[in-house]
Amino acid sequence: MTITAAAPGSAAVPGSVAVPPVAIRAVLHPRAWLVWSLAAVTVALVTDNPVYRGLVALIALNVLLTWLPPERRLRPLAVAVTLAAALAALINLLASHTGADVFARLPDGLPLVGGPLTLESLAFGGALGLGLVAALLAVAPLSLVLEPHDVVDAMPASLERTGIAVATSLNLVSGFGRTFTAVSDAQRMRGWRPRGIRSWNEVLVPVVLTAIEDSVLLAEAMEARAFGAGRRTSYAGSAWARRDLAVVVCAVGAAALFVGMRIVGVAVDWYPYPTLAMPPIHPVLVASCLALALPAIRPRPK
Repeated sequence: MTITAAAPGSAAVPGSVAVPPVAIRAVLHPRAWLVWSLAAVTVALVTDNPVYRGLVALIALNVLLTWLPPERRLRPLAVAVTLAAALAALINLLASHTGADVFARLPDGLPLVGGPLTLESLAFGGALGLGLVAALLAVAPLSLVLEPHDVVDAMPASLERTGIAVATSLNLVSGFGRTFTAVSDAQRMRGWRPRGIRSWNEVLVPVVLTAIEDSVLLAEAMEARAFGAGRRTSYAGSAWARRDLAVVVCAVGAAALFVGMRIVGVAVDWYPYPTLAMPPIHPVLVASCLALALPAIRPRPK
């Protein structure tokens, strides 16, 4: 018996098993993801305008929700993003005492934080936090959507070993968190309760030793597979599609437009001092931010 792939509209051959036609690939190329993330980070960091940073953050979140696998959760990322934004806003509020609108005052005797607290400092700190949020959401697909080997495949050939090291490190970080949770639960089942900083040694020491053991085992496994002896090979490669090229062109164009507008002197920043004012908005820059939303339009697999 032979196995054949039936073409659309063709009759099945007697004595053969018809295989459904191969579905069109509904995922983006790993290098397209890498270029998109780098472009989105560039747009988020090349300006401190909260309008553009907010657009990048919303678009990156929409893209992430569109492609997020069902087995992965956004809660750890949401906690990290919230803490980073709140910490950035708080540090700027306490360290910067510039601005005309004072809403509170700390004693002048306090080092670094003593002095007036202004709305301008709070607003600028919020803009800084929004930039961190946009940057973190822009690179989140590299760890939540792609697999570690996809990230390695997206790296140029000259950075292949660096990509493997980075992917391995990210895998060890997630393993460290799982080990910490498992050891904490095991110690609590044995009657352990946190009673101060010293009591955490009963959890941290096993976690560190387990991480070291996992690292040694991983190094031995990589050496047994001849890591570094030659170019990395893969069982199957992914080809570029027109959609991947469109995503790359739009992403690179958006980043290049922001950089070019800054070079020619167009106002892309926002400075709320000495009094609060609306951030400047340029329609061309808004359109370039919206161009980053192309990956959010996910085609249906046929």
